[in-house]
Amino acid sequence: MQMRICLFPLVIPLSGCAAGPAATAADAAGTVIAEIRSQMIEIPSGHFRMGSEAGAAEDEMPARDVSVRAFRLSRFEVTAAQYAAFAAATGRMQAVVLPEAASLPAVNVSWDDAQAFIAWLNALSGESFRLPTEAEWEYAARAGSPAAYWWGDAFAADRVNGTGIHGRDRWLEAAPVGQFAANPFELHDMLGNAWEWTADCYFPDYAGAPSDGTARAGEPACGRVLRGGSWSDTAAWLRTATRNWFESGERFDYIGFRLAQD
Repeated sequence: MQMRICLFPLVIPLSGCAAGPAATAADAAGTVIAEIRSQMIEIPSGHFRMGSEAGAAEDEMPARDVSVRAFRLSRFEVTAAQYAAFAAATGRMQAVVLPEAASLPAVNVSWDDAQAFIAWLNALSGESFRLPTEAEWEYAARAGSPAAYWWGDAFAADRVNGTGIHGRDRWLEAAPVGQFAANPFELHDMLGNAWEWTADCYFPDYAGAPSDGTARAGEPACGRVLRGGSWSDTAAWLRTATRNWFESGERFDYIGFRLAQD
């Protein structure tokens, strides 16, 4: 059976490769907005212990108490199909999404790309989507757990897409969003699958970091914090407290993002 390949920068309908009047940029954008609205989860306000105690990575310390206001976070990472609608509408990059890839997380997305996607989405929807702050992200990922992972201190391949194929993790690279059990806040893939950009500038430790859940600011050209680990990472990198960072313009096939709202 010959594979059908689409050679134009449009979101590909799941039924095939036809691109006609129904596949307009406006239609695609409307679908993206409706999907994302339906996927936003109410995260309650609360307090938690952010970071790790002595013996952990230096940039996870000092552990401290943080308060987080109620906010909303997307149940899933932004998908390849959703990002392709933005790319096709704005010309930011050529985007071809085959049916089997539509529900994978959007990867090879820089922090700058994510901000451009958010600006496009907000302009069309009239809403105020944004990246989560680092504190919001960890609070939501923990979902009330002080353990290394939201389910406990022992790594469980059945619950996360990391390196290799073990248990439910049968993907060598990214898995379609939502293939693993959600945490108690009903959020999928907070650990593994794709690293997720946050709003914060990266600092090598938490000394002086805000305790009210807001983003930590720095120089405009600062490196940006990533959280959650990816399909390419081992258990140690998939903990809720693990931090990473890259420059805002860097893209890799294991980096994506999810959306937040006040």
